[in-house]
Amino acid sequence: MDRIGILVDRRVLARAMRGRPTIERVGLYRSVALELGVDIVVFCVERVDVKRAAVVGYAPAGEGWRRVRVPLPKVVHKRVLYRKSAPLRKLRRMQRRGVVFVNPVKIQDKARMLSLLRREPSVAAHIPPTRPYSWPALRGLLGRGGSAVVKPKIGSLGQGIVRVVPLGTGAVEWTRRRPVVIGRRSLKRRLARLTRRRRYLLQDYVALARYEGRPFDLRVPVQRGPDGGWLVPGMVAKVAGTHPYLTNMAQGGRAVPGAVALRAAFGPQADEVARRAEALALETARALARRHPFAADLGLDIGIDRSGKPWLFEVNTRDQRYTFYNAGMHDTFRALYRNPVAFCARLSRELAGGRR
Repeated sequence: MDRIGILVDRRVLARAMRGRPTIERVGLYRSVALELGVDIVVFCVERVDVKRAAVVGYAPAGEGWRRVRVPLPKVVHKRVLYRKSAPLRKLRRMQRRGVVFVNPVKIQDKARMLSLLRREPSVAAHIPPTRPYSWPALRGLLGRGGSAVVKPKIGSLGQGIVRVVPLGTGAVEWTRRRPVVIGRRSLKRRLARLTRRRRYLLQDYVALARYEGRPFDLRVPVQRGPDGGWLVPGMVAKVAGTHPYLTNMAQGGRAVPGAVALRAAFGPQADEVARRAEALALETARALARRHPFAADLGLDIGIDRSGKPWLFEVNTRDQRYTFYNAGMHDTFRALYRNPVAFCARLSRELAGGRR
């Protein structure tokens, strides 16, 4: 079996090798690799020599790591998103040298992702109506009494999102962190400024179920495990904290085990609601894999409305796993690192067999 590569951000790698805390728990890759008997090298794209098909990175050694220069791994678990052209070009060059990236190289465009998934009827029924932002589209939605979320086409951590709620008198409630009542003309001007430099989407607002009086949604990881099949290791609820409707940790949210939040919201129906959310997550992963066959480590944001219906809000190709740690779900947290390494090892064996 060939060595498995773990591609991380340069700054994350530098901090981890100095023993400093990082969101990406590089030490867990070492631990699960030793448990599974898998050789790994953790590296950043800046230390890849594509011409010589080599990489400088770090491999487990004793109680820590040793710096190594090794042949470019044929299977790489990609744990970083790039937006600049230089690293993306290098990733494409690596692919031309035969490197297989577990998880697509780039699917950050929310509209493109949702458009792909709408082709699957079982998933499409759970995607809130979403279209490119335009003032006429928003005006029409408000005129029908609907509420809306206006959010960046490419973005993360809940940044730049606005909720708009009609008040029935020509006024609306505009909410970023604090709600403000404004007129329609003022709304049009504010949104023109907001959307001037970035592309935005307009999505129907879903009123979420609540835990302790606060709205919550679910982060549902979907991964391929040692046998190559899809599985859901667990669910965590992200509960809005200081923000009136955003549940992201970066916006003041808190993490609670998914089962706890669902029981509080739905009582004896909680297990059935969880089953629906898991089924939607698995259908979504399989649909994405038909287009991107090496997708294997996804994080889905799934909202549950007050009737118990799951709604797919977003698919993340670099799941931020720390919410599980914050919720005290430490076994699940470890599994989120273990499963991709085990799948990459399986894929490496399959590719090696095909080369014989």
